[in-house]
Amino acid sequence: MKILFVLFAVAFMYTANAQGLGTRIFLKDENGVDVRSKSATIEHADYLFHPEYLKANLYTKTGKLSGDFKYKLLLHFNRLFYQEPSGADMEVVSPIYKVEFEMPNGSITVFEKGFDPIDGLDQNNFYQILANGKLRLLMDTKFETETKQVFGTGAVTTTEKLVNFYAAAGTKLVKITKEEHVLALMTDKATEMTAFIKKEKQNSESNLIWKSFSIIIIS
Repeated sequence: MKILFVLFAVAFMYTANAQGLGTRIFLKDENGVDVRSKSATIEHADYLFHPEYLKANLYTKTGKLSGDFKYKLLLHFNRLFYQEPSGADMEVVSPIYKVEFEMPNGSITVFEKGFDPIDGLDQNNFYQILANGKLRLLMDTKFETETKQVFGTGAVTTTEKLVNFYAAAGTKLVKITKEEHVLALMTDKATEMTAFIKKEKQNSESNLIWKSFSIIIIS
């Protein structure tokens, strides 16, 4: 009897440990690997990619996930949430490396992680994929919140969106801040790119970067 009790206790402890404290299975990928979540509260709603829950395809390194859940991405902290039928917020705790959001206008917005560390960002940082090709154009979005005491008003909190662009060759990233950075990435197209930049000098720098990449990715 004592032996049976010990075996039962060991089995129970193993199962509890395997499931993880406070987590539960909510999906399996196409290879049958468990994907887990936990109850969580979404804080700093200003840091969300989109204010509403959106349909999305999720990917682990072993396969694509299938399900009818809707998701939110907390960009500043790289946290992914979904909504249960009851309306409760749940956080996905199993590793997800790519999310494909179905936007209200019918387009697809992709976020991906796994790139080399840069500017204090590690491999767990979600980048928005803006363009694919020989080089990929990535965008990182973070936020800076500041609270000030304003005379006659009291405490006023403002949130500033901080956006940076990167070029990715495989997992290696290069930060893009000037048109010269685009030229350095595509030395074989220096003449073409220089002529294009000269012609487009009247445009803003951000627009110039976007247009420069439109040439690069289709080449």
